[in-house]
Parts: sequence; C-alpha cells; structure tokens
Amino acid sequence: MNFLNLFCILLLPLALAVVLLCVRLFFGKDFVHTHVDGNKALHRKGIHCAKAQDRQMRTVSRHAVKERG
Repeated sequence: MNFLNLFCILLLPLALAVVLLCVRLFFGKDFVHTHVDGNKALHRKGIHCAKAQDRQMRTVSRHAVKERG
C-alpha cells in the first residue's frame, strides 16, 4: 500500500465525523449548556461559578464590623 492510499483511508472517517458534526450544528438542537451558572439544579442548591462566588465574597458587607487601625 502506498502513502496516498493510506492517507485516503485515514481521511475518510475524519471527514465523515466533521460532516456529521456540521449536520448536528446546523440542523439539530442547540448544544448543551455545561457552564455551572446554566445548570438549574446547581442553582437551586446555591452553587455558582467561581467568578460569581469570588465577586460575592469581595463585596463589602453592610453588616461588617469596622476595625480600628
């Protein structure tokens, strides 16, 4: 078997996979939203993404006791 035949045989499944992914993208449903903030079950449990939790922890609380320095 020469190199060109082997290349064509290996390229065929890859091309088929790309075509099937394109069909799914253009004609199928939307892709599943996998981000933590898009998950309703985690949102009900109070679990948020790291950015949201960090932003929430950095805000100054109105009820915090001021320290003397």
